Amino acid sequence: MSEQIGEAKYKDSKNKNLKIEKIIYEPKEQKLFVNDSLHFCGVSEAVWEYKIGGYQVLDKYLKSHKGEEIDYKYFEKVIQSLHKSLKIQAQIAKITLLKE
Repeated sequence: MSEQIGEAKYKDSKNKNLKIEKIIYEPKEQKLFVNDSLHFCGVSEAVWEYKIGGYQVLDKYLKSHKGEEIDYKYFEKVIQSLHKSLKIQAQIAKITLLKE
């Protein structure tokens, strides 16, 4: 079974820590860790670096909630929404280029 974009997984199934403690992004593996065990899969570099209003969305969200338990289902949807936004933006860019 392949992982879904933004799917939450535990590195250690015995450590089901939901607290946002240490934010680490691993671009080669496309994993975003929020602590030593909990990470989100399929986070492309483009999604990780996605900015709105000059702020890196995922990083800003995690840092502003550091020390709190993450609502991982909500955060999965945020990741998936950013991924979809990038796809739509790419499609719009193609349309614009065709009209020029």
